[in-house]
Amino acid sequence: MKPKLILLFLSSFFVINCVAQETVIFTTLEEVYAYAETNSISFRNANQQIILVKYQTLASKLGMFNLKGTGSFTLTDNTKLNPNFIPAEVFGGPEGTFRTITFGQKYVSNFAFEPQIDLINPYAMAQIKVAKTNEQLTAVTNLLTKKVVYESISAAYHNILSYRWQIDVTTKSLSNAESLVHFLQNKQKEGLVRSQDINITLANQLLVKDKLQQLEIQLQQQYNGLKILCDINPETAIIITGNENPVLDIQLPIKATGDLLQRQGEWQTKYQQATLRANKRWMYPTLNLFSSFSWQESNNNNWFGTNNWFGSNYIGFKVSIPILPEVSKIATVKQNRINLEIAQNNWNHNKLQDQINNNQLELDYRKAYESYKINAEIEALQKDSYEKNLNIYLEGIISATDLINSFEDWLNSSLNTVALIASVEYAKSKIIISNTIK
Repeated sequence: MKPKLILLFLSSFFVINCVAQETVIFTTLEEVYAYAETNSISFRNANQQIILVKYQTLASKLGMFNLKGTGSFTLTDNTKLNPNFIPAEVFGGPEGTFRTITFGQKYVSNFAFEPQIDLINPYAMAQIKVAKTNEQLTAVTNLLTKKVVYESISAAYHNILSYRWQIDVTTKSLSNAESLVHFLQNKQKEGLVRSQDINITLANQLLVKDKLQQLEIQLQQQYNGLKILCDINPETAIIITGNENPVLDIQLPIKATGDLLQRQGEWQTKYQQATLRANKRWMYPTLNLFSSFSWQESNNNNWFGTNNWFGSNYIGFKVSIPILPEVSKIATVKQNRINLEIAQNNWNHNKLQDQINNNQLELDYRKAYESYKINAEIEALQKDSYEKNLNIYLEGIISATDLINSFEDWLNSSLNTVALIASVEYAKSKIIISNTIK
């Protein structure tokens, strides 16, 4: 019996653990941001891009010296050496005659190492500035990507809150619709209500139920959208807590101060300036230190037969100056000048665009807030009208259709109110995102 209890306990623990692993809980929007920065492919790729450009900067610093060194090792078998003709009189022979002599060894082993380094290389030095500027440009571009992802996450998050609040409102309205049906059915038994009025209220109840089902589906769609943005497993459940009731935190006025676009334009201009400066230095002279170290062993028996190695080396300086112009280099410089002018134009445009975007964010926030205030008043009026219409309906003054119309007006205004609360909070979050991501 005990083994079965232990097995049951372990199985229960495993199931509970799996359920815990398949649930992600968020209490604030900032927690969603933090989760996305850790798990989203967009942020992970951005981090890899930063690492990549840092390596490129390091490579440009090391490339400034252009340190190179080639090594070689050769084994030569002189199967037939060239003969040389020496005057015979050197060996005591008659004058005007020659004697055939063969110089050299049959087996020759040679090892050589030839290092060289650039002492002055203006083009390579300028590439360091290009790499550093590209590093800053990549960082700003990644911030723009981060801003876009944050705004998308905020949109999905506030849509989820909006649909949850609308579901709560619709659930209460469905309860009111059901109560109205029961109330009129009781009145019908007393002979005070027509059957047509019952049908109208039943149809209204079904319409509210359908609206509730549609909202629940739309809520799940927003959860799926948030999973895509944060790279959450499709089977994982998302729970957002701490926002059960719609509460509006108004902060007027909020000043938008985003400047990422003009910063991107600034670094793009600096990058083009650095590229132009580097490519113009292809015509500058370079100073190079070169050297060679070699060792040789030779004999007539076999390779490495004597183990006597004779070394030789040299060292020198070389100045290289381009004499004839390269058409491709000249064309590249011309292209760089055009790219620089384009970058400067874009920079000026981005300054204006940032200002207009900031104004637009402030207007969107004020617009959403003003709409909320008006709709909240409309909701209060529609609720009061419905309650009064219910009383005068029982007196036979208005029809059931008019009563249901007032009910629908109250429901729609209630849905608009909570949806506008989410819209106000979303508009505010966009300003916060624009101001904080720098």
